[in-house]
Amino acid sequence: MNLKVMLKGFILLVLMTVSCICTNLLFKEHNQRQSENISPLALLPIPVTDVISLEFKGLVSDFLMLDVLTYMGTKLMNRSELSQDECNMVYLALKQIINLDPRSSDPYVIAETTLPWDGGLVKETNEILVEAARMRPHDPRPFFFLWYNYFSFLNDPEKAGYYLQKAAKLPGAPPYYAALASRMDVYSGQLQGAIIFLQEIIKETDDPALKKYLLLRKDSLKKMFLLEQSIAKFEKKFGNKPLKLEELLNTGILVRLPEDPYGGTFFIRENGRVYTTSKLMRVKKTK
Repeated sequence: MNLKVMLKGFILLVLMTVSCICTNLLFKEHNQRQSENISPLALLPIPVTDVISLEFKGLVSDFLMLDVLTYMGTKLMNRSELSQDECNMVYLALKQIINLDPRSSDPYVIAETTLPWDGGLVKETNEILVEAARMRPHDPRPFFFLWYNYFSFLNDPEKAGYYLQKAAKLPGAPPYYAALASRMDVYSGQLQGAIIFLQEIIKETDDPALKKYLLLRKDSLKKMFLLEQSIAKFEKKFGNKPLKLEELLNTGILVRLPEDPYGGTFFIRENGRVYTTSKLMRVKKTK
């Protein structure tokens, strides 16, 4: 047998052995850390991760995805919001995962349900979604998520409508995408659009902790939307907006005020919109 062929085979065998050992150590590290932190792999430059993963990119991607899901699940079960630094770390980990396994749907769903909301990483999330749309050309959800980000977070209805129309044209897109695209002006208040958006991704979510987190947010938004509808009724009846929500009770428009599931208190802002003192995050009870 040719000496060069033998040498190449030996080198490949050594690399495969090292890669297997590293992968095994990664999973052992995952179990030992018990989700205290996301793997340092997330901080490596993407080209470096490419090299050390060899042909085991799918395995390393699965490890990182498990790490992210376990870490976030622990935070949710402990009713602890992600800090800005933690959101940044999740973003870096998701970028690594997408680079290793670009056709996976989990990373961009996780990105959309956490990063814009908790970390304000809208631009970064949109970059992930654009890549997802490129790698999954028949999946309408990346375009749907882009619609929501441009509509709600970036206040760009024109760009939002563009992405929603692209989503509506793809095979398998829910019929209401097209209806929603033709009625964008109806949802200029954004709350109703947010509720529709959350209903869609809740249906796509299998993780119990994440689903509970999203249901809580949807519940709060629905109550805010109810209050804004009641304020509109008040204005139509009396010719002006109420200064406080209690006026809705005094005039009989509402029997009782809804409670914020996050533990805060709903109030009317200076612009007439409804918000909550909890800022859509769990309020820690003081002893």
